[in-house]
Amino acid sequence: MKILIIKPSSFGDIVQAAPCAAALKRAYPQCEISWVVFKQWAALLELFSDVDNIISWDRKAGVKGFFETLKKVKKNEYDFILDLQGLFRSGALALLAKGKIKIGAPGMKELSGFMLKEIEPKKAKINATLRNLETVNYITGQTSAAEAHIKADKQSLQETSEILASGGVVGKYFTLFPFARGKGKNWNIGNYCVLIDLLRTKYPQYNILILGSAEDFGKIKSGNIAGKAVDLCGKTNLKQLAAVLSKSSLSVGADTGPMHLSCVLNVPSVFIFGASDINETAPYIGRFSLFVNKKNPKDINKITPAEVFDEINQWIK
Repeated sequence: MKILIIKPSSFGDIVQAAPCAAALKRAYPQCEISWVVFKQWAALLELFSDVDNIISWDRKAGVKGFFETLKKVKKNEYDFILDLQGLFRSGALALLAKGKIKIGAPGMKELSGFMLKEIEPKKAKINATLRNLETVNYITGQTSAAEAHIKADKQSLQETSEILASGGVVGKYFTLFPFARGKGKNWNIGNYCVLIDLLRTKYPQYNILILGSAEDFGKIKSGNIAGKAVDLCGKTNLKQLAAVLSKSSLSVGADTGPMHLSCVLNVPSVFIFGASDINETAPYIGRFSLFVNKKNPKDINKITPAEVFDEINQWIK
């Protein structure tokens, strides 16, 4: 059996869709799963053992990139094609691909629902992991358990050991992810600085790592964290990031892809939610705490460093 999953982006969304591959492998152990993903996230999928083939889509190539991807996809005929992105371009790819049964997850947009069958449209607003799994439930006729099989590879673990050593990181550490893409998702940098001070005072035996993209490097100014935290923003690729996370004692951060990866790696994770719809985008797998300003979710800075610190203490206990 050949199955095609179309979920090109983005980081966190791919992580929340990964349980579909695990559920399909559990139902059909001999199936071959191919996954269409944007080139920038291809290495992320290499971490998930249930994905057999990764079909890279060069998003920057525009229309040319779409047809190059279609050419790759059309080399096979699939028993099932699952569009978990639910947008025009993913729906068009599914429509033009060769497949016996083509379905989309609840919540399809941009006319994609006219291109293939949308499963359980009334469930468009449920948690993203469960929403994606509705497609597998439809195929198998059973309710699928939410789990994902992921691990850091040996080479990346070795490389990250060298990265950490170069930053003077020895022993246990916490990981912080202060930077998310999207208005209203970011907790104030000043709050992170206060939290770092609290952590350093009570847990001097732990290192504190700040992680993010290269453009995030230095956003938490060195004067505020000198001798308190190590800024590794932009210093790791996706596989190395997973390796760093796999050894972390606890992660704290915004609703962002690496935090969802932290959960799947079963690292205790404290999410600070802002403008995201927590009902849809909250993690479903792993060990985690969720903070949101219930009176006004968009006002993320009403969540105090003291509240987050108290929750971290509970996890450390």
